[in-house]
Formats: sequence, structure tokens, C-alpha cells
Amino acid sequence: MKNIFLKIFLFFLSLSVYSESEVEFSLNSDSIWRGLTQNNGNPTVGADISFSLDNGFFSGAWIESCCSENSSYPNREVGYLVGYQKNINENLYISFNYVGTNYPDSKIDNYDELELFFTFYNFGISYFKGLDNFPDYYELSYSYEFLNNSLYLTYGDFDSYKNFYNSNGANYSIGIDTVLKDFTFTFFYYYFNANGSNDLDDDGVVFSVSKKTSF
Repeated sequence: MKNIFLKIFLFFLSLSVYSESEVEFSLNSDSIWRGLTQNNGNPTVGADISFSLDNGFFSGAWIESCCSENSSYPNREVGYLVGYQKNINENLYISFNYVGTNYPDSKIDNYDELELFFTFYNFGISYFKGLDNFPDYYELSYSYEFLNNSLYLTYGDFDSYKNFYNSNGANYSIGIDTVLKDFTFTFFYYYFNANGSNDLDDDGVVFSVSKKTSF
């Protein structure tokens, strides 16, 4: 199945000359995945590229210098997605995506998901169906736009992985995005509440700056 979706991704990539294309570079004080730090509080750099066709299909890829367990074991995250998006009306948006996340230095941690996402007014719902026994995840969000800023709140929850029942939990975040000239500044607080063990609870503050360019 992975090879099929990879071929689809490459097919849409080949059509990108007829699409809207964007690339974004970012510098982050940490990498947070569903309420958990991936880089032990250390800075990361990342890049994203995306292609959107007029018929609603899109594809993209990203890379981030994150996920180091310690200073002697560097790692990176590389991923891709392909999907279809549709604006039902001015207040309702929906998309269905295939997402692959890979760790070249630790392939045992690779995982793939199907994502269903929609927004209604300022509310958003994401549901990720994990493949090959990877746990499911859902997230609720709310955003409020004012001036050149966006205030957002999120709540997410995921199941345990491979019967490690103390690894699942809920995460919360509150943050703000500020657009200044061609840059976006993001500042947010996150909190993770483990269901099985208080030792896995985590929280912190993350700052990032990014720049997006269309081509």
C-alpha cells in the first residue's frame, strides 16, 4: 500500500507545474508532536514544500532536524502527504489525506496514517487512522483571527501503542501566530497529561519563526 501512495504522490508532484506551489522554512525552539517533545527542548530547523492543483488534489513533503534521543544519536524526520481538499461553502472545508512519517536513522519508528480533517467556521476536527497497528489520534481546535494575529486552542488524544498502555494521553495547547512582513512568529504553551503514568506528563513553551514563499 505504501508503494501505491508513493506513486500517487510522485504523480501529483509531476503535475506541480500546473499548480500553486509553496515552500516554507522554519526555526523552532523545540519540536512538539502531539504534546510530547521530540528534541528534548533543543532547537530544530525545518522545511516544507506543497503543491495544490485546481481540481482539489494536493501533495507535499517536509524535513526537520528533530528527534534526537541524545547528543550522540542525531536523527531527522522526513515525511510526505497526498490528499484531496474541498471547500463545501465559505464556512465548511474538508480534506482527506494519506500521511507518511519517516525517521531515516531509526526506521523502526516509521508510521503511516489516513487523516480526515474538516473545519466549520473557526472550529477544526482532525482524525488520524493509524496503519499497521499504529495508534489512532484525534484533535479538536479553535482559532480566532484579529489584526495580523491568530489565537488558537487545541485538544488532542491518542491511543496506546503496541499495548504500552502508559504511553497514551491527552494534550492541550494555547498559542498565537503573528505575521510581520514576510515572517510568521509563533508562540505557544503545551501540556501533555499521560493516562498511565505521571512520570510521562510534560509541558513547556515553544517559539518559532517561519517564512513562506510561493513559486
